[in-house]
Formats: sequence, structure tokens, C-alpha cells
Amino acid sequence: MPDVIFNGPEGRLEGRYHHSKQANAPIALMLHPHPQHGGTMNNKVVYTLFHAYVRQGFSVLRFNFRGVGRS
Repeated sequence: MPDVIFNGPEGRLEGRYHHSKQANAPIALMLHPHPQHGGTMNNKVVYTLFHAYVRQGFSVLRFNFRGVGRS
């Protein structure tokens, strides 16, 4: 699963992306809970949902909001 970095005017966002091998696969974008409540892209719920979508054949992106992890 490749690491992805989005560069922007306020800095960068760190993420992980899984591209489905299925043609025309649906896409899921995983957003983590608020960082003040332990939210990161590696949060247990986000991580579990990410892999559940992967198993269902989705292309999936999860990322850290600004100020979290390497974002």
C-alpha cells in the first residue's frame, strides 16, 4: 500500500492509498476523528474500516489532517 503525500499551500498531507485491481471499483475516502480525541489515519476504527473496504474491492484512501502524523 503506497504512502502518498499531497502538497498544498498550507503544507502537506500524509496518506495511504490502496488501488483496487477491479475495473470501475468504487472509491472510499476515510476521514479520521478529531485529533483531540485520538483521531489519526491509524486510529483503530479508521484502520479497520480501511481494510474492510479493501476486502470488498474498493479503492481506498485514508489520510492525516494537517498537524497530525507527518501532515
